[in-house]
Amino acid sequence: MTHEELKYRQGWTLEQKIDHSVGVVSAFLAKVGDKGYVSYSGGKDSGVMLDIIRRFVDKTVPAVFCNTGNEYPEVVKFVRETDNLTVIRPEIHIKQLIEKYGFPLISKEQSQYIRQAKHTNSEKLRNIRLNGSINGIGKIAERWKFLIDAPFDVSERCCYFLKKKPFAKFQKQTGLFPLIGTMAGESRLRLQKWLQHGCNLFDTDKTASYPLSIWTESDIWAYIRKFHLPYSPVYDLGLRRTGCMFCSFGCHIKGDRRFYFLKEHKPKIYEHFMQMRNNGITYKEALRFCGIDFPDGTDRQTRIEFLHI
Repeated sequence: MTHEELKYRQGWTLEQKIDHSVGVVSAFLAKVGDKGYVSYSGGKDSGVMLDIIRRFVDKTVPAVFCNTGNEYPEVVKFVRETDNLTVIRPEIHIKQLIEKYGFPLISKEQSQYIRQAKHTNSEKLRNIRLNGSINGIGKIAERWKFLIDAPFDVSERCCYFLKKKPFAKFQKQTGLFPLIGTMAGESRLRLQKWLQHGCNLFDTDKTASYPLSIWTESDIWAYIRKFHLPYSPVYDLGLRRTGCMFCSFGCHIKGDRRFYFLKEHKPKIYEHFMQMRNNGITYKEALRFCGIDFPDGTDRQTRIEFLHI
């Protein structure tokens, strides 16, 4: 696959994309012997994927929702109305994860690089994270290198323990393979995966289908309007993404208002998350340290002040 091919397919009509997704799902289920399940988050994207599969392919395909304990209450309530749904849960709480591994800051990729640079015993890996590999990739962005010396840890491990591990356990117990409603244009990692494998991954230890890879957010809303598809009411409150309420991946991007939303609509939950600690530093203090815009960030402390705590 190429970038040009993705751009071309993203320009298809909604009807063409629906037909494409139906073909992707049908080919995947045929390959895995109809042993598929929908990885359902309760968000609009996976909701559209679930509807496409059950409307056009196989109405008996099960949906699986992982209740991390950090989902919006409206999303959990909405998910419970779904037929043929299995709910799974992680074995550890987010508070324990943050205490042990650190805060999920910037992005999943950058958090991983920062964690590795700070704690690895391999000088080779540390050098790659600081300077990049031969082709220049795999390194911490210059603007975030100061986090290596932060008085708290940064980590992406919450995604593994709260979502990947519970789903992996479910798949091992049932022998089912996931259909996942992510889009290639959402992140660099998802784009790379699509460029390498396309919409269906086979013959790997991560066999999975991504039927919405060539879709865009506007396509999702167009499908919802076309079929009058129900969706979680949190979107009507102005929220653009669901998922874990505490997650700050991407919240440094200008215009992101997720924590403003959380403080306005879920003040008790907001305060609970902001007081979680790693190495004695609260989530609120870690956000200030990064210079991230959030409701309590106007009196953010300087990094020098932090280093003298």
